[in-house]
Amino acid sequence: MNTQSATSNRRILVIDDNQSIIEDFRKILGADSGDAALAATEAALFGDDDSGRGANALFQIDSACQGQEGFALVEQACNDNQPYAMAFIDMRMPPGWDGVETIEHIWRKDPKLQIVVCTAYSDYSWEEMSERLDLGDRLLILKKPFDNIEAFQLASTLTMKWEMTRQAELKMNALEDAVGVRTRALSEANRALETEVTERKALEKKLEQLSVTDALTSLANRRHFDNALEAEWQRASRAQAPLGLIMIDIDHFKLYNDHYGHIGGDSCLRMVASRLARETRGQMDLLARYGGEEFVIILPGADYDATYDVAQRCCWAIAGLNAPHAASPRGIVTISTGIASAVPAADGSVLQLVEIADRGLYEAKRAGRNRVGGRQEQRGAAAVHGYLDKVA
Repeated sequence: MNTQSATSNRRILVIDDNQSIIEDFRKILGADSGDAALAATEAALFGDDDSGRGANALFQIDSACQGQEGFALVEQACNDNQPYAMAFIDMRMPPGWDGVETIEHIWRKDPKLQIVVCTAYSDYSWEEMSERLDLGDRLLILKKPFDNIEAFQLASTLTMKWEMTRQAELKMNALEDAVGVRTRALSEANRALETEVTERKALEKKLEQLSVTDALTSLANRRHFDNALEAEWQRASRAQAPLGLIMIDIDHFKLYNDHYGHIGGDSCLRMVASRLARETRGQMDLLARYGGEEFVIILPGADYDATYDVAQRCCWAIAGLNAPHAASPRGIVTISTGIASAVPAADGSVLQLVEIADRGLYEAKRAGRNRVGGRQEQRGAAAVHGYLDKVA
C-alpha cells in the first residue's frame, strides 16, 4: 500500500527541454510563489480560504529536461511509494522522446498519473493521440504560452482528483476487505450448518434404524415386521403373487433360561438369529425378532414349496450347530417352524396369513418339535377361513 497519505500528495513532475519553462512552473506552483491571485483562485475552486490552507496550498515540484529522465523519476517515485499526482509534459523535446512517447512509457509504469500536455504546435491531433494512448480522463492539453492561473487551476484540480481517486480506492479496498471477512464468516457458518445438518440427518437415520431394530439380535423388530408385512401383502395383492411367512420358536427356551441363566439365554438368541440370517434368500426376505424366543421370516413371491424349503433349511441349520441344551430331550438347541403362503384375495387379510403360520408352529410343537408345521392352502381368503375352521 502507498505509505503516503491520500490527502497530502501534491507532488508534481515537470518534463520540458526548456529550463525557463520549468522555472515558470516553479514560480507558479512552488513555495516562492506568493501570488495572492493564484491562492484566491484555488480558494474559489475548492471552497477554502487562503488562511485555512497555508503551506499545504503549495506543490512539491520535480523536473526533468528529457522524456527518458522524466520516466526515470516516475519509476523511482513509484519504487519509493511516493508517486507523483500529476505531470506537465512538453510535446517537443528533441533529441529524445517526444511527449506522446514519454506518456506511453510513464503510463505503463504509473497508469494513475494525471498528465497535462504542454504544446505550442499541432504535433498530434487528438485522434492520433487517442490511437496511441488510452486517454480516458487522465490527460488534458495546455496550449503555450499558458496563463499562470490556468496552469495553477490544472495543478490544483488534477492533484485533488488524484487524491479523491486514491481515497475512493482506499475505501473500496476497505469495503472489499470487509466483504471478504463477512463472506468468509458466512462460508464458515454455512460449512458449520452443513456439518450440523449432515450430523443431524445421520443421527435421525440412526435413531430411525434403532426404532425398527431389535437391540439384542440386531434383527428387524416387531414394529418393522408389522409394517413390512402389511406393505408386502399390499404389493402381492396388486401383483397377484404369493407371499410366504415362517414363524419360528426356539424349542424349550424357558428351560434353557432356567438352566443357563438369562445371559446364556441372550447368547442363544443371538446365535440362532445369526444362523437364521444365513438361510434366508438375501435382501428380498426379512428376518425379524417377533418377541421373546420367537422369530419370523417374510418371503415375498414364495409359494408353499419355496416357503417350506426355507423353513426346513432353518431347522436343519440350527440343529446342525449342535449347541448344547441340557434341559432339552435332544440335548441340543433346535427350533420349530410354522409356515403359510397365499395369494391375497380382495377380501383377504394379512392377519389370516399370520394366524395360519402360527397354527402351523403349534402343529410342529405338538408333533415333537424340530420340524416344519403347516399345510398348503388354496388361493383366496375363503380357503384360509376354511382351514381355520377345520383346525379350530
